[in-house]
This record gives sequence, C-alpha cells and structure tokens, in this order.
Amino acid sequence: MNYGEQMIEALQNNLLEEAEGYFLEALEKDQPDELYVLADTLYQLGFLVETKAIYEHLLIDFGHDDELKIGLAEIAIEEDDIDGAMDWLAAINEDSPAYPQALLVSADLYQVQGLYEVSEQKLLLAKEILPEEPILTFALAELYFVMGKYAQAIYNYQELVDTGLNEMSGIFLEHRIGSVYSALGDFDQAIPYLERAESQNETTDLLFELGFTYLQNKEYRRASETLFKLKELDASYTSLYPYLAKSLEEENQLERASEVIREGLRVDQYNPELFYYAANLSLKLNDEEQGEYYYQESLILNPDSETVQLALINLLLKQGRFEEAVTKIEAALENEEADPQFYWNLALAETGLEQYKNATAAYEQAYPHFTGNKDFLREYALFLREEGNLKLVQEVIENYLKLEPSDEEMIGIVEEINGDFN
Repeated sequence: MNYGEQMIEALQNNLLEEAEGYFLEALEKDQPDELYVLADTLYQLGFLVETKAIYEHLLIDFGHDDELKIGLAEIAIEEDDIDGAMDWLAAINEDSPAYPQALLVSADLYQVQGLYEVSEQKLLLAKEILPEEPILTFALAELYFVMGKYAQAIYNYQELVDTGLNEMSGIFLEHRIGSVYSALGDFDQAIPYLERAESQNETTDLLFELGFTYLQNKEYRRASETLFKLKELDASYTSLYPYLAKSLEEENQLERASEVIREGLRVDQYNPELFYYAANLSLKLNDEEQGEYYYQESLILNPDSETVQLALINLLLKQGRFEEAVTKIEAALENEEADPQFYWNLALAETGLEQYKNATAAYEQAYPHFTGNKDFLREYALFLREEGNLKLVQEVIENYLKLEPSDEEMIGIVEEINGDFN
C-alpha cells in the first residue's frame, strides 16, 4: 500500500494527523501515476489545498501536462480566485489537446460572472474544434437556456436526444426541452417531453412542472391528478397547493379547492398568498366572514400588499361598512404611490356615507387615471349628473361613448344636457 492509499485510509478512519503525515510522505515518495490518482480522490473529497499541492508538485516534472493547469484553474474557481483561474487557463496554448477543455472551463467561469456572450464565444470556438463532443453541445444548450435564447437551447438539447442520450450531468434532456417549450408558452409541445421525462425519472420538481403546464394548457383534470400525485409524494412541497386548488376551482370543485388551500396553510402558515387565495375561495362559497378573516391574516403577514388591501376594502363596500372602508383607504393613501383604485373606492365609500363633497374630491383624484375605463366613466357620469355638474358630466360621457358608443342611456343624458344648455 503506497502512502497515498494510507492517507485515504487514515482519512476514512478520521485520523487527521496521521493522514497529514502520509500526505507529506506521498509527495516525497509515491510515483507520479499514484499521485495523479491521489489528487483525483482528494479533489472528489473536497481537499482542495492538498489537491493543489499535488498538481503544483507534478507540474515541476510534467510542465507539458495542461490538464494539471486546468485542474489548478478549477481549484482557483472553487476558491473564488478568478484572476488565478484566468492565469492558469491562459497558460494553455491553442495547439494543446487540452485547449477545448480549457475553453469549456473558461466558458463556465464567464457564465458565472454573467458574461454570457463571452461564454458563448468560448463554447462555439471549442465546438469548432470538437464538433461531435456532447459535453460542449450540452454546455451550449444550458447557456442558451439561461440566456433565454430558447430556440437555440432546444436545437442543442434535441441534437443530444437524437444521438440517443437521455441524461447529462444529472439533468434529463427531455425535461429540459419541456421546460423550454413551457417557458415559450408552447404548452402543447412541452407536455409530451415532460411526460416522457416523468416516465424516466419521477421527481417532485418534474411533477410540479408537469402539473403546472397542464394547468396552463387548461387540462384541469390532468393538472389536479398530477398535483395530487405530487402531494402524496411530498405534502411539504408548498408551491403545489395554490395550483392544485386552481385546477379544482376551474372544474367548479370549490369545496375541494378550499380544502386543499386549508391543507396548504397547515403546511405553511406563513404564506400570505395562500391566505389571499383562501379568502377569495371563501367568498366564492358565500362565506364572507371566513373570507374577511383570511384577508386579515394575509395582511398581517404582508401588510403592504395593495392587492389584498383592495380586496378587503371591496368586501367592506359590498357589506355597506363604509366608515371602516374609509379608514383603511385613508391609511393606504398615506403612501404617495398608492394605487389610484383607492381613490375610486374612497369615492364609493364617501357616497355610501352621503359625504358627497368628499366623494367629489375622491372622484376628481381618480379621474385622470381612469379615462380609459368605461366602468369608472359611466359611474362618474351618473354621480356628476346627480350633483348637477352638467359641464363636466358631458365631458365624461363623451369620453365614455368613445369606448361604448351604443349606450342609449348615456346618449340620452347627453342629449338632455345639450337641450338644457340650448
């Protein structure tokens, strides 16, 4: 047994001091081929300092071995020594057999730094040298996927699949192709790939993606079946619950959808989105008290959510709780960048309280933001007519009729106003 083997045995027995001694002996006395094996083993075990020492020791006698330089570059990358990695890679000449591998490592290095175009150039150059090398094709596909160049990503993934490959670097290629088609919104194309990937390697992430894609493609039954399968496999996969509930809701299974959301809340009681969804389902089930409770819980977790604030205010307006609505709206409007919908809601609440002066002011604040909203314009026109503001009501109705020219009631009001002016 050589010293390197004794070192590994000592490490396995947690005899660190003995392992260090054997390591120093190995550097002095083991044969070069034995040191290569030791370096590979230590690198796999994460002993980067010792691996680096072996590579540098071997370079003294084997300075022509560019794979040692690549190994040192990879260690430098692991140690976040970008300049050091660049130096080692630059030391490899273009005529070296290791040059394509050096290009691949440098491409990874540039990609990590977000320099995608430079990374692409390195990979394309390497592929010119080794056009049939699958690792380079895969690296290009992965880079294009990250860059959002989906057509190029699909082309390269498909090239690998066409050669009979199913998986590379722990990634199932058909899963990737399905993911790219899904990102493109081409769900019909995505689904067959994801289904085949599932048959090869059923994982929680893949089941979620397949279920989500079914949902996006409006295949609600298959979506719910897939997501229920995921729930059975891992009930703690919290992302599944809103999408499973949505697929059930689309099939008008509201009670079951609500039950799924409640299960999700038991798994993740700190998710404001789940509480918000639970509130909306409660309202669809005509349980306003429960809906209000869930809105309040969502706001406790995310008090700045204007979406939830507006939803709760809409519920208060529906129930005629105008004073409470005004209080919440005024608090929201303390934010100078508040959604203009708050002004519209404030106008409704003040009208409900018969505070018409306040309602007028709120409508005036909202008006510039809703000149293209026919519902707002119609409502505002009727309010102005009641208030006797005939000049402004004519302007508002004219804007409204550009959007809804066949509304006979509004046309009649304009004619009536014009008659009054004449």
